[in-house]
Amino acid sequence: MIYFVIPAFNEAQNLPRLLSSIDGWRRQRGLEAHVMLVDDGSTDDTSAIARSFEALPLTVASHPRNLGVHRVFQTGFQSVSRFPLGPEDLIVTLEADNTSSLEILDQMLAQTSRGVDLVLASCYAPGGAVIGTTPYRRFLSWCANLILRCIPGMPRVCTFSSFYRVYRASFLSRLLASYPESLIQTDGFVCVVEILLKASRIRARISEVPLRLDGSQRRGKSKMKTIRTIGGYFRLFAWAVLGRLARPIEGADQITPAQPALRSRREPDV
Repeated sequence: MIYFVIPAFNEAQNLPRLLSSIDGWRRQRGLEAHVMLVDDGSTDDTSAIARSFEALPLTVASHPRNLGVHRVFQTGFQSVSRFPLGPEDLIVTLEADNTSSLEILDQMLAQTSRGVDLVLASCYAPGGAVIGTTPYRRFLSWCANLILRCIPGMPRVCTFSSFYRVYRASFLSRLLASYPESLIQTDGFVCVVEILLKASRIRARISEVPLRLDGSQRRGKSKMKTIRTIGGYFRLFAWAVLGRLARPIEGADQITPAQPALRSRREPDV
C-alpha cells in the first residue's frame, strides 16, 4: 500500500488534476493507494473537491484555520501512522500544486526496495532542474541551500527543503517513536528541513532522485514566503549549533500520537 500525504491550502484549482494523476499512476501499475489530504484551513473549495473525488480511497483532515506547514505535517504523519501500516508500505509526501512530477515516482520507490529509508526528489541533484520560476527566486533558493549545507549534522544531499519525498513506513514509525513529542519544533516551511536533519540523526539511509521542478504547472501563486523562510533557516542553524533541537529517544518502540482533527471525506466539517 502507498499512502500519499498531501498538504493543501487553497488548492481548489490544482487538486482535480493532481488526484486524477495519482489515480492514473496507481491504476497503470496495479497498486493500492490511499490519499491523506490535510486541508490547512482553506477558504476555497479544497476540502469539498477532495471529498468528491471517488476514484481512490481518500481521507481529509481539516484544520479549522490556517496553522502553517509544520502543523500540517504533524497532522499528516500522525494520522497516517494510525492506519495498519505493513513493513512494505510506503508514505509519499508531495505538494498539492502539481509541481511534484509523478514521472520520477517509480525511481523513488525503487530506491526504497534497495533498503533506502528516505528518498528525496531533488531539483539540485545532477539531472535535476528548476524551470518556470523567476531568476530572483532561483537565486534565493541557491542562497538557502548554502545556509542549510552548513548546519551541523545535516546529511550530504543536494536538496534539503523539498516536500516531495518517499518514506518507508517502518522508518517513519521509527522516526516518530524517536521524537514522540518533538519531531517538529520549527514553524512553517522550515519544518521539512528539520525533519531531514532529525532523520539523519537516527542514521537514516537517504538518497535522491533528480527532479525537474516546473513552476509553470502550478495554478495560482506559491504559498512560501521566501525571505521569511530563509530567516527560519538561520534560526534552525542557530538551534542546531546551540543544542536547542531535541535529541532522539534511544530504543523507543512506541509512538505517542497527537490529536489531529481527522475526518473521513464523508464526514462534514464542524
